[in-house]
Amino acid sequence: MQLHIRKRVAEAIKAGTGHSTEVVPSPLRQLARLISGGDTVTAQLLRGLLWKYRIFVVIALLTSLGAAVFEGSTLAVFTLALEALSGAETASAYADLGIVGEGLQALQQTVTSRQLFFILVFVAVIMQVIRSGLQFGSRYAASFITSWSEGDLRRRLLRQFMTMSYAQTSQYKTGDLVSYSEQITYVGHLLFTIHSGISLLLILVTYVAILFWLAWPLTLMSVLALILLSLSLGRVISNIRHISSRFVQATVTLNEHIVEFLSGLRVIHTFSREHYAIQRTGNAIDESVRARRLALVWKGAVDPIVETTAVVGLACFLALGFWLVENEGLTTLPRLAMFVIVMFRLLPRISTLNAQVAGISNDLPYAERVANILQQDDKRYMVEGVRSFNKLANQIVFDKVSLQYSGEEKVAVSDLSFTIEKGQTIAFVGASGSGKSTIVNLLLRLYDPTVGQISADGVDLRELQLSGWRERIGVVDQDTFIFNSSIAENIRLGRLNATREEIITAAQVANAHEFIMELSDGYETVVGNRGYRLSGGQRQRIAIARAVLRDPDILIFDEATSALDSQSEQLIQVSLENLRQGRTVILIAHRLSTIILADRIYVLEAGGIIEQGTHLQLLADNDRYATMWKLQSLG
Repeated sequence: MQLHIRKRVAEAIKAGTGHSTEVVPSPLRQLARLISGGDTVTAQLLRGLLWKYRIFVVIALLTSLGAAVFEGSTLAVFTLALEALSGAETASAYADLGIVGEGLQALQQTVTSRQLFFILVFVAVIMQVIRSGLQFGSRYAASFITSWSEGDLRRRLLRQFMTMSYAQTSQYKTGDLVSYSEQITYVGHLLFTIHSGISLLLILVTYVAILFWLAWPLTLMSVLALILLSLSLGRVISNIRHISSRFVQATVTLNEHIVEFLSGLRVIHTFSREHYAIQRTGNAIDESVRARRLALVWKGAVDPIVETTAVVGLACFLALGFWLVENEGLTTLPRLAMFVIVMFRLLPRISTLNAQVAGISNDLPYAERVANILQQDDKRYMVEGVRSFNKLANQIVFDKVSLQYSGEEKVAVSDLSFTIEKGQTIAFVGASGSGKSTIVNLLLRLYDPTVGQISADGVDLRELQLSGWRERIGVVDQDTFIFNSSIAENIRLGRLNATREEIITAAQVANAHEFIMELSDGYETVVGNRGYRLSGGQRQRIAIARAVLRDPDILIFDEATSALDSQSEQLIQVSLENLRQGRTVILIAHRLSTIILADRIYVLEAGGIIEQGTHLQLLADNDRYATMWKLQSLG
């Protein structure tokens, strides 16, 4: 009964305010609503996990029920043993026990009271052993549910991040995504806490039944005290949930700052902004500390309230017990003594259950956050085509293509129409923000056109199997990403089944082999987070080797030589000449010296094509491209 208010408040808090005036349901009803009847994403998530591991859920519930029954029965048998030893009248007590009572009456006729006492004590011990075994079985099953659920959620979370469209995923911050993975632990803790809470509720029910059997007037008084206790705890639970939501948000902000500042550590040191980073992060830490402190303070108020109520209830119990002894004699002492024992076993469990309900209120915001990121009906996913793609046979066509990024007022590219023939080298140039990299995003289907169509050999890219299309493309980005593994593994990412000889050949084509062999461990050198142990030019040559290893039909270089020195750039130009044979090459360039051999050059401005032609033709036109060429030549 005490928990009645606890869960009522939890339901009110779920509405988001923590101060709802709605009549709150009992903990058992609220828990049932959350798991079986709730329509929130959190309820759906928990139901899905419990259904997936339903065999262990059933085992956990049945063993918990059995443990609760044996818990109460053990105390009842101890009571009967004390009554047998004291010589109290047991006929009415045996009559309440049905067939078990009939057996005890028959046994009482054949043994002495002392013998009956020891028999009942022995039976109680055996029942307690069984109860302990059932309790262990319940927790054993719950551990499977918790650990498997956490593992399942981590796999689902990773799959969600990997299968959402790039446009969707790019809206999240890195620190935000990391925090989701961390908070899965709270979902597992929530499931285990719910299991523990149900087990305790079952034990409380058996205890209350035993108390009514022992002395119903005292039990009614105790229930009244628990109701008063529940009312006094309502505000406490409301505040715990409200503050926990604040703590979740503060933790997310803190993770975002930490990941962002650690990723930009070079910039912070370069500009001497260490104190700025510490201050920004410190503000988030202060907010999380305040929220955490308040949550702990309110959670700490639970036990004092429970213990104060317990002492008041004990005083009332002693007064009522004195009245019973005065009116019914000393034969009531065994039951009164056992009543005291049951109450003292009951109260710590009530305190534990209150703490668990408070823990559920603390964990629910995390579970809600995990459930929201795993929800699929409000996320965007790339449309997967069904047609296979093996090799580019003829051409790629942009037909009146426009793209407007989500949340942006201006279009990134507008009404683009051009054709890329197989085997051609095509270059796109223009100022920053002109739409060059957007063309790469569209070719890779990181984004789909808002208007228009992109086709390969006459087939819309959206109709092709995404993995098959991307397997035929090799990309070297301006912002090269190198993983914290060996150089060989970074190159092998281009083709996972590549041999060591093929990796070395790709590195030689990219003019990376020589500097790799100069490193301490050669191709097995671990390059650190984002390849920080390598220079910018070395990282880009590793990325070029990765693309070469892929042996693609289409090679895309998105300003891939921008970080190279003149000598390295010349080496890459020679490599590009070799790579052009039989391949379609797309160059996104700022440095015009890298594209003079292109079959066709498109000059972009504000997302549209303003010039096109070969290098010599564009110079002869003496327009925008020619101006850019003169400026770079003078530089």
